[in-house]
Amino acid sequence: MTPSKRRLVLGLVLVGAFAGFFLAFRTALVPATHADHDHGILNLDAGGYLEVLTRGGKKRNLVGAPGRVLAVTFVDPADPAAAEELRGLFAFQEATKGSEEAEVVVLVKAASFAELDAWLARSALVPPVPASLTVDPEGKTTVKFNNRRPVETMFFGPDGKLASQARGPLDWSLEAPRRIAAAAAGESIH
Repeated sequence: MTPSKRRLVLGLVLVGAFAGFFLAFRTALVPATHADHDHGILNLDAGGYLEVLTRGGKKRNLVGAPGRVLAVTFVDPADPAAAEELRGLFAFQEATKGSEEAEVVVLVKAASFAELDAWLARSALVPPVPASLTVDPEGKTTVKFNNRRPVETMFFGPDGKLASQARGPLDWSLEAPRRIAAAAAGESIH
């Protein structure tokens, strides 16, 4: 084998190895969620990807320490409790507009924003913060969060650690402020 062919083969091997490492990193989320646990992912700052699709058509990666409380609400429009959950959440967002204490991300099980907007219109729901709505068209991010219910909310502290989890509908006016304060104070499930 000539030196130029050896360099070509070596280059192809290195490119292949780099591509393999990149794909492994791209699909990894450490620590992994455990199927036998009934809580969400414990740490957002573990690396990997938790991508959601924003209204602008861009992907947003939720991995990392958010720097403030992050409430991730999972909603499946097929569930009868979903519209009422969002009604309470939207009232909470309206009441706390301008507050920098927490960010709410609503992860909706919908194929597209057109489908989501049609459901919102049928349910007579108008989001006060439209940018908080995201979709997970393939459901990959929902699975990585270890979401198990059609309506569920996970509260993460500023460091990205899971502070609490509302399994099912949440009374946003009563429970959310308490959970946000606990997450901001560093409370964690683990």
